[in-house]
Amino acid sequence: MDKWLQNNNVIKLVALVLAIMLWFSVNDASLPLPRDRESTTIKNVTLEARYDERRYEIVELPDQVDLYVQGDSFAINRISPDRYEAYVDLRKLGPGSHKGIPVQVDGLPRGLDVDVRPGKVDVVIEKKQQKEMPVDVEVIGTPDEDYKLGEPIAQPGKVLIRGSESLLEQVTAVKAVINAEGAKETIEQSVSLQVYGENGTISEAEVKPEVVDVTLPVASPNTVVPLKAEIDRNPPKGYAVEDVNLDTDEVTVYGSKGYIQELEYYPAPPLDLSKAKSDRTYKLLMPIDDGAVKVEPENVEISVDIVKGEEKELRDVPVQVKGLEQESTAQIASDESIDLTLFGAPSLLKKIGKADAEAYIDVSNLSPGKHKVPVQVNLPTYIRLRGEAPEAEVRISR
Repeated sequence: MDKWLQNNNVIKLVALVLAIMLWFSVNDASLPLPRDRESTTIKNVTLEARYDERRYEIVELPDQVDLYVQGDSFAINRISPDRYEAYVDLRKLGPGSHKGIPVQVDGLPRGLDVDVRPGKVDVVIEKKQQKEMPVDVEVIGTPDEDYKLGEPIAQPGKVLIRGSESLLEQVTAVKAVINAEGAKETIEQSVSLQVYGENGTISEAEVKPEVVDVTLPVASPNTVVPLKAEIDRNPPKGYAVEDVNLDTDEVTVYGSKGYIQELEYYPAPPLDLSKAKSDRTYKLLMPIDDGAVKVEPENVEISVDIVKGEEKELRDVPVQVKGLEQESTAQIASDESIDLTLFGAPSLLKKIGKADAEAYIDVSNLSPGKHKVPVQVNLPTYIRLRGEAPEAEVRISR
């Protein structure tokens, strides 16, 4: 035995046998040893298609095939669904109906015989086309109870749908779905598009772009009311307001239901004219009054005409009594009329008569007896009272 191992030819022969066995092992080839042959069936194998997806669409092709596999048990046990694939090669075919395309299989271990059923399939290929569609925004959910939804806007408002002619014929709508549940402010979202047909979504269709920007206005209840000019401080001594013009007569006011239902007008930003001796134009931010959430427009331009003022006397303006309780009487002990000195723009004073001035005393909640009550005066817009109104003596009795 030792002599054999010392023989170079014997050593070379042993090395050759070991090399052959190693080669068979590495290359997954069956050693020349007897093994049991087995068979197995792999059903419902997904049938893939290899084709130019940029230009064509597969409209008819079986979804699945069955594989009947035979071979030794060692190779069959090594079958992995992550490795094998059943497919048809359509890369050299164009649009049309093609019959008898062979099904091929890759990824099975070596040494296995595979029978594909069906072994050949028919396929219909169509060239891809494009179709322009408007984007419909579907709103789900409802906003907070004191808020309401405006018209949603999608940007872009149109998209291209790409696919086969038969697929495009099925498309009925492209939608962006946005949820407004409990919303209290405008929603701005990027939304993925969904393609719909008569039977639901069409996932095979390509959309360009796939995502659009959606704006959904959410606003509180609102109303449109007149905008009223407000003068906080009058012009300096000797000057008067002749006219005030606003660039908008009405504003949209947003707020709670109770607030806007009682709103008759909205005050413009108050004007400080204490240094105005000539015409002025103001660009001001609209104030947010108590109870309001938002006002549109947000800015207002106000033009004021300033002139030198004059005085005018109104004599014997009757004094009225207001706020008298039922079953009570009031008698003015002093004069029942007063004289007033008015100040304002000459053009406005010319139009004013005694009937345009209202003088009154408020006797609300006065007990029976004599009282001295200040006379209050209501005058036309931009007309001021010179000096202070007198007091009147009134007797209340029941």
